[in-house]
Amino acid sequence: MKVSAIIPTYNRRSYITRAIDSVLAQTVPVDEILVVDDGSTDATAEFLDEKYGARLRVIRQSNSGVSGARKRGIQEAKGDWIAFLDSDDEWMPGRNERLLAAADQVSDNVAWIFGDMQVITDRGGDSTLFGEHGLSVVGDPQVFEDSLSVQFPFQFGLLQASFIRRSALLELNCFIIGLRSDDDLLAGFQVACRYRFAAIPAVVGKYYRTSDLSTSSVVVNGVYSADHFRSRMLSFGGVVESGRRRPWNLRYASEVQGLCRVLARQGSVPRRLVLQQFRYGGVSVRGLAFAVAGMLGRHGILAWDKLGQWRQKRKSARFLHAGSGNNLQAYASSAREKR
Repeated sequence: MKVSAIIPTYNRRSYITRAIDSVLAQTVPVDEILVVDDGSTDATAEFLDEKYGARLRVIRQSNSGVSGARKRGIQEAKGDWIAFLDSDDEWMPGRNERLLAAADQVSDNVAWIFGDMQVITDRGGDSTLFGEHGLSVVGDPQVFEDSLSVQFPFQFGLLQASFIRRSALLELNCFIIGLRSDDDLLAGFQVACRYRFAAIPAVVGKYYRTSDLSTSSVVVNGVYSADHFRSRMLSFGGVVESGRRRPWNLRYASEVQGLCRVLARQGSVPRRLVLQQFRYGGVSVRGLAFAVAGMLGRHGILAWDKLGQWRQKRKSARFLHAGSGNNLQAYASSAREKR
């Protein structure tokens, strides 16, 4: 089995050596390292050519976003398994060895194998993603009966923690939509609707959430950008089309509403998009009310947003008031006990 490490990068010259050095330090080496320079303006490609030479291959392209960079890497790769790494993260030394061992044990219908990631913040690295989000892996590897169980509500198989069959990524045309963010979520759902997922209990990498990385794609594009909702629409719609209707059709409808709200804040909203929430039969009272607001155009959706914000403020105020009452009762009870 051959493994291709793919590192997409854009203006990460000061961080990418950390990523590359962690790949070169593997106890069992990968078969090739591909760095896809997505139109960097900080001379990343020239710097890497000079520092690493033939130990890796730098692929230059015009800026197309991380999705386009990942797609280019998949096309250029020669390995059976694709191992992604973000240019500001790093792998543990035994990552490739542990995942290769797991890949040797699973059947052909397992197309995605992932491990845990240590979370690095400004305070240090005292947590992991499995621990934060409550995934317990029983077996080495553990093959999941339902691949969607590790996709939603949290996507455990982060790209930088995973082995993915190149043939599956090509078959399902992953990373071709051109999303500027959340393309990894869509790829996970595409593969999960067709193939099995497996996990190993080992921590295979370090996932950096430090403040110096505040210009990451999620922050630049916005946590709730248009692509955030588009990727989830495509993901949940794909699940419905694979044969699972509820509750995915209702989740699809909710993401359509989210996209409409983003577009309303940016300008106009096509009325056909408002009605697209019912594409898979996800009809609800909330959805019908939103459709009425949407038929009034941008201003109707903005009014819907303001009403929602007002309701949320009222709810928060009631919660705080109730909490204060409980605190007063607790204080009075404590005072009585002391007397």
